[in-house]
Amino acid sequence: MKRQATKQWAIAGILAALAVALSVLEGWLPPLPIVGAKLGLANLAVMAALLLVSFPCAAGVTAVKIGFALFRGPLACAMSAAGSVLALLAMAAVKRLFRDKLSCVSLGLVGAVAHNMGQWLAAYAVFGSAMFYYAPLLLLAAIPAGALTGVTMSLVKPYILRIF
Repeated sequence: MKRQATKQWAIAGILAALAVALSVLEGWLPPLPIVGAKLGLANLAVMAALLLVSFPCAAGVTAVKIGFALFRGPLACAMSAAGSVLALLAMAAVKRLFRDKLSCVSLGLVGAVAHNMGQWLAAYAVFGSAMFYYAPLLLLAAIPAGALTGVTMSLVKPYILRIF
């Protein structure tokens, strides 16, 4: 029993480090045409934790992602927190509701839409009604980003399972 818990802690640490590394990598990529929109590569680590380990592991990876966002400033951290927590909760709810019938692409889309809406809510709280018309753009950006993370997860999932 103790060995299994140690293994899960090790996997959680690896996935948290992967989330930070993917976040750094994404920061090096050219910006997307929609201000504030990102591919959400770090969400791959959260999805892996949620699909292959447990909700608490995914929550820990999410917490590390949010903590890392502090290096970009308090507003970036607040927006990261709002988006990341909402994405995690939405993905966990959908995963629980649909169990094995849910594809990685569907999970990626749910996570991306929830993340962007969480960020929009945080921005709305700070900037007010100026953000009202920005929501459709964020939703539009979430579709290709979520599909990309979902497809990537479905491609790497068999290899990750070999490690576990």
